[in-house]
Amino acid sequence: MAAPAWDLISSRPIRSLLAYAALPGEPDLDPALDRFLASGGTVYLPVVTEVGRPLRFGRVTGSMASLEPQGRWGIREPHQDTELLSPAQLLSAEVGLDLVFIPALGFGADGARLGNGGGFYDRTFGPHGVAPLEGGPRVIGVCFARELDLPGLVAEDWDLRIPAAVTERGLRTFDSARTQSDGA
Repeated sequence: MAAPAWDLISSRPIRSLLAYAALPGEPDLDPALDRFLASGGTVYLPVVTEVGRPLRFGRVTGSMASLEPQGRWGIREPHQDTELLSPAQLLSAEVGLDLVFIPALGFGADGARLGNGGGFYDRTFGPHGVAPLEGGPRVIGVCFARELDLPGLVAEDWDLRIPAAVTERGLRTFDSARTQSDGA
């Protein structure tokens, strides 16, 4: 999975990106993220601060392997002493976020995203979230190829829709994702 992700990262000038630290069974982008970090790029990861609240974001200051599982879900997050950014700060010109990788359990044919059920990405970046991604950085979902075109998956008005996804087979653009920055 890291090779197609690296192809996306290296295909355009990117200063900083938002990604995630994979849980067991999720597509692992760590090698691509470490390569980006080694080239001088900046990586931010989501931090779950409280159930029912939008995500906050921390900067990765070492390698992805240096991150320790935190909190109730055991998600690897930036070290506790890292300043956490609000969604608005993350999307500010000062940060210069160019690319967003969003994990999923799968996608419908139109970019409807099946997440883990917490609503964190919808609450943060969806059309009614605190910082909608519309017109912002390039947004790419991440899943395995077998998790594309899930039948019956329908997005509600508040759900974050994704214009394209990267899988182990490369980039897939969705048919009619009416969302945030297509760029794919």
